[in-house]
This record gives sequence, structure tokens and C-alpha cells, in this order.
Amino acid sequence: MIHAAHRLLPLRRQRGVTLVELMIAMLLGLVLIAGIIQVFLGNRQTYQFNEDLARIQENARFAIDTLNYRTRMAGYMGCIADIDVFNNLDVPADDFTFALGEAIRGFEATGTGVGQTMNLPSAAGTTADWGPNLDPALFAAGNPPLTGSDIFVVRNISTEATALVPPYQQSAGVFTDAEVGQYERGDILVVTDCQKASLFQVTGNPPGPSNQSVGIRVNHSQDGVPQPGNAVVVWPSNQQYTAGSELSRMETYAFYVAIGQDGGPALFQRRLVRSGTNAMMQSEELVDGVENMQVLYGVDLNGNLAVDEYRTANSVADWDQVASVRISLLMRAPQEYGTETDSQLYDVNGTRVQAPDDRRLRQVYTTTVTIRNRMP
Repeated sequence: MIHAAHRLLPLRRQRGVTLVELMIAMLLGLVLIAGIIQVFLGNRQTYQFNEDLARIQENARFAIDTLNYRTRMAGYMGCIADIDVFNNLDVPADDFTFALGEAIRGFEATGTGVGQTMNLPSAAGTTADWGPNLDPALFAAGNPPLTGSDIFVVRNISTEATALVPPYQQSAGVFTDAEVGQYERGDILVVTDCQKASLFQVTGNPPGPSNQSVGIRVNHSQDGVPQPGNAVVVWPSNQQYTAGSELSRMETYAFYVAIGQDGGPALFQRRLVRSGTNAMMQSEELVDGVENMQVLYGVDLNGNLAVDEYRTANSVADWDQVASVRISLLMRAPQEYGTETDSQLYDVNGTRVQAPDDRRLRQVYTTTVTIRNRMP
């Protein structure tokens, strides 16, 4: 009987879950998913922060290295910097592009002096937005400078030189041991012998005389062809060169901030190049993410080869007294991240720059560069 009664008892099997159990399971799953999402978002923000910081540092390092090298080279003339420069080109003596006798020149952006506060601009300026007025050569073609950032220009000759060879000079030409094609029609060149320098434009490279076994003749004979041409064709007696003289290219570099290829601010250089047979300034984007540049100039007021004070460009009375340059760059990340907006003031070489309330990472980098060719 016991066995029969036992067999009649219904079997209790699990047939599903109740609604309460299901809701509890869903709640626990949501809690787990929320935790995973928080960890993912935190890791993603950390990765983005590190990535942006690395990008800023990389861009800043390249920009600072480039500016350091070019600034140190200002006034380089082969041997010594303090020599007479004869400008034989058909241009004014103080021409922005070809004023080789002026090693460095700065332009102060209006409203960006030490202690002043400014908002970051997004529009190109006009020549009157800098002091002294900016030369139109920087607006000649493409990528005009943004307002609010300083601009400076350095001039020197190239470190790559070729020696003059006999007969050294003849009529409207000089003889050098350069290879055929090394100097082309339209190049801006400088002959120097460590006492003086002569600036001219190449108008042709015919072969040297029959008694010359090496080198080529570099002509400066034609006036006005190519551009800008030579105002002085046959050089006078105070521009005679012999053994020990060298021939180099002239270099002019202007540095400024403009809108880059990706639509954001970038550091640009405009440098002297040959285009066809004409000499002109050409814009080149160096590095993106440079939002603002402020420059101060260390002046030696008493000639003791030491900087007495730093001044803005519009306060420098004599550019021959500039012995060093202090450059500050405000760098920004290429993209926004996170939720916090950047609304702080940045000290960029004494100028207070207001961030535009976006979500980008920013840092300021400053370098002080001694102009080698003005120091012992």
C-alpha cells in the first residue's frame, strides 16, 4: 500500500521562472552592463587623453625644433655676420623678401601685448593688424596669417656653399666649382669673402672659359629678366672677389599661424623659392594644432653681448640689437573629447589667451633661442 500511494504522488518539475525572478535577473544584467560600459568609457577617455597629449607633444617638439634651428641661423653669412651686404637686385634696399642685411624682423599682432587678454581668432587679418604693418608679400597667395598671432622673419645664406675658382669674376658673371644644374636661372645667390657679400639673381649658366677645367660660370647680366632681376649688372670695384670666396643661396623664412589643410590652425612658413625663373615667397604648412604664437625679442642695449630686456616687435627700435628670441606656442589637440569644456586663460609669453569653451586639450610650450651669429 505504501508503494502504491507513493506512485500516485505528482512529480514536481521546474517548468520556468516567475516574473519577479525574471525582473531580478534583468536588473542584475543591467547593473553588470552599466559597469562594463562605465569601464569602457573611462578607458576610452583615458586612451583619448593620452593620444591627444602625445599628439600635442609630438607636434610641439617638431615646431620648436624647426623654430629653434631657423632662429639660430638668422644672420648667418658664412664666416662672420657683421659684414657689408651689397644688394644688386632690382628691389628697394629694405625689401621684405630680399633684405639680407637685416637678419631678423618681427611683427606684433595688435592687442596681444604682454598683460593683454585676447580671444582666439578664426579669420585672416590685413596688413594693418600687425605692428609695424605687415608686408603684402605674406598675403600674396594662399594661407594668409590669422590675426592674434605674432609673425617673425629670419634671413641668412645657406650652409651649402661652393668655392669660387679662377678667374673668379669676369664681366657680369662669377666662376664656381658647382656642378652643372646646381644653380638655375632665377636662383637668388650670394657671393661672400668674409668681409663683404653681394646679392644677385642668376640669369644664366653658360660653360666656363676654355682654360677652366672645372666649374661653371654663373651670370648676373640681364636686368629685369627674370624677376626681380638685377639692378647692378657689372659689379664695381668694391665688389671684387678672389680666392677664398664662396657662393651660396639666400634664405628667407617667415613663420606665422594660419588655417591649415584640415581646417584648423597650423604653423606655417613662407620661404624664398624659385618658381620657374622668378624668385618668390611660397607658403608651406609645417605642423597642425598650433593655435597661437607670441614672440618676444631679447635686446642688447649696451653692446655687452647680453640680453638686457625682452620686448614685443613694435617696441624694438634697432633690430641689430636683438640677441635672442623667446617663442611661445599654444598647442591644441586635433579633436574634442570628454564632457568638460576648456574655458581657462593661458599665459602665452605674457599674453593671456582665452580658450574658446570647447572640449580640446591644450598646452603652452616656450623656447628661448640665442641668435648664434650675434654672440661670441
